[in-house]
Amino acid sequence: MSYRERLTRDIDRWIEAGWIEAGQRARILADIASGPSRPSALGALTILGAVLLGLSALTFVGANWDVIPRLARFALLLACLWASLLGAAEAFRKGHGGLGHALGLLGVVLFGAAIMLTAQTFNMTSFRNTAVLVWAVAGGLTAWLAGSRPVLILATGLGALWAGLEAANPYVSGSIWGYWPVAAAGAILAVRLRSSVSMHLTALAAALWTAHALYLFEQAHPVSHLALQAAAILIFGAAALAAALLRDRGVPGSGVFAGWMTAITLIAAFLIQFPLDNGQIGDESPANHAYLILALPALAAIIALTAWRSWRGRLTGWEAGILMATGLAIAALPLLLPAALPAPVPLRMAIGALLYAAFTALILIGDRHGRGLLRVFGVSGFVLQTLYVYAETFEGLLDTALFFLLGGLILFGASFVIWQIRKNSREPLPDKEALP
Repeated sequence: MSYRERLTRDIDRWIEAGWIEAGQRARILADIASGPSRPSALGALTILGAVLLGLSALTFVGANWDVIPRLARFALLLACLWASLLGAAEAFRKGHGGLGHALGLLGVVLFGAAIMLTAQTFNMTSFRNTAVLVWAVAGGLTAWLAGSRPVLILATGLGALWAGLEAANPYVSGSIWGYWPVAAAGAILAVRLRSSVSMHLTALAAALWTAHALYLFEQAHPVSHLALQAAAILIFGAAALAAALLRDRGVPGSGVFAGWMTAITLIAAFLIQFPLDNGQIGDESPANHAYLILALPALAAIIALTAWRSWRGRLTGWEAGILMATGLAIAALPLLLPAALPAPVPLRMAIGALLYAAFTALILIGDRHGRGLLRVFGVSGFVLQTLYVYAETFEGLLDTALFFLLGGLILFGASFVIWQIRKNSREPLPDKEALP
């Protein structure tokens, strides 16, 4: 059953119950119809067919490249390029959206091929990957003019590809700061065209850029692996809270960034327990000042954003306290454990308890605000933490059946605690008959 069919059924039920007026039915369904259409099988096949045609043309030209005169090469490329773009414009004008998207995508592909083949014809070489950036910009402009989400997805991927190629370029030193204007433009277009795929690609590319920047920081400063991992947790955590704040204020697309940054933060926080147990902490005397350059601003942002969201009523007092305490504990780990020795058992237990509390807080936050993704993150983290505790504590001492029994009791107890917290946090609804 499609979303429109489910909504129509629910609206009829709400009208029958007297919750909404019957006159609102047509307006709600019209608003749904005016939203972005879902990709159809026909449109997808048309786009794939156009891509295959483009690849076949490129393969044919490449196979006969040496026997085609140079002038004919350019004429053929330009003719195919303009035919695709003009055909896309005509298809959109006549209302054939699927064909328009396909031809626009083909035109952008041919534009990139024209850049590469032109460089090959004139033996043009470069130590940078500017051609890919030009290709990405051309794709973004085409997507903006044509209003095409498939073209925007290609352009977003090309922008991320350019940043990745530059990051791997031995002639480029430092972080690729030029990617952020490209990412910002891609995010704005993704919001304008309502392309969730492009927004997800932009968020993932931003996370990879941040990870690469942290790697470069480690290469330039003598910090331990534990310090780098703790700094990564704090930075991604601060980014997740900042994106959540923007989402609360209704900024389009910020929820996607909040989801990605939250997932990365939770995974990194969970994995930080492994070096604590194995003694893989790092050097005897890590450069704490270099670590603090990263950790202190991120920790300050976490505390400030958490306090602000608590003051605005988005977090309860104990949820904000748990998040702050977890951030402080993660930030303090590299300072408390400078030697390459296993962490004391009480400290590991304290970290585990904070992670349990943080996962429980995510479940409650997601439940209170109706955000299923946060609930999934919280439940997944809770289960993983339980499996980790079993593997580290009871391996070799308890059999599998006893583990499942203890795991079930733990999860059942946690669900009971969560239910009690939810029950106590909800105010009783007023009796309808008592209302004036």
